[in-house]
Amino acid sequence: AGAETLAMRLMIHREEQFASNFFVASQWGTDNTLSGNDQWSDYTNSDPIDAVTLARRTVQLNSGGFKPNTMVVGKEVRDKLINHPDVLARLNGGATVTNTALVTDAKLAEIFEVENFYVMEAVKNSSVEGVAESNAFIGGKNALLAHTPNNAGLMSPAAGLTFAWNNLEGVNNLGITVESFSDDALKRQQIAEMIQVKMSYDMKVVGADLGYLFAAAVA
Repeated sequence: AGAETLAMRLMIHREEQFASNFFVASQWGTDNTLSGNDQWSDYTNSDPIDAVTLARRTVQLNSGGFKPNTMVVGKEVRDKLINHPDVLARLNGGATVTNTALVTDAKLAEIFEVENFYVMEAVKNSSVEGVAESNAFIGGKNALLAHTPNNAGLMSPAAGLTFAWNNLEGVNNLGITVESFSDDALKRQQIAEMIQVKMSYDMKVVGADLGYLFAAAVA
């Protein structure tokens, strides 16, 4: 249980790093900050499917032919998209009372013509200890289109990569290692077991033209 708790905190930190490296303006070949009627939360005027189609074409042209195959959105963006009339119109044609049109992430991937559709759902409490919680979704209100290869390599174009240092003993492919200690020195401090986790990695944009960011995709 202790190892799982620490690993969860590590993964929250990892999502923070993803947001600060990849979910910010000026990192990609194209940044598009939406406002007003263009934001996907405006169900009357916005057209997210057309906007993403244009973004996919833009990346393909700028990168010399590589299509975005991955879409990453903040939780708030996903929750607006599943109720957008344009999205529902693609799904509810064959819906019945007993067979409703469920908007799954797999369906959203089909609608936006990507292989992978990921939602950033991790929550961070930015308050200090002893103060009322101030929780927020780390992914915010942004959306990212990117070309990501199935297997990273020197000759495989990619928008961004996570480099993991594998020289730590017992490290996994995420660069994470978990160790447990229990000895006489700890027992004298009335500590039955000490669990230590380490994570060694770095996230880098390696192909800016292979990414397209929608900032403030929803209000």
